[in-house]
Amino acid sequence: MNTRMQKWIVGSALALALSQLGACAAVAQRDRQYLSDPVMQLQDNSAEAASDAHNLPRREGSSGGTAGAGGGCGC
Repeated sequence: MNTRMQKWIVGSALALALSQLGACAAVAQRDRQYLSDPVMQLQDNSAEAASDAHNLPRREGSSGGTAGAGGGCGC
């Protein structure tokens, strides 16, 4: 590899690392209420979540493992 390519790779890696560090942010206690807003939840509708949970075993070809502890056999 030539030096120009090495400099480009190092520069790209450095830019990527710096962009990842910029994504982290401290959230003040008073602002956390907005992050727990129902709009921010992955499943916004309980009926939709129930439908997804009901249809998951048919889509994936398996069932169980969604609640409780223990092995896959349900023991």
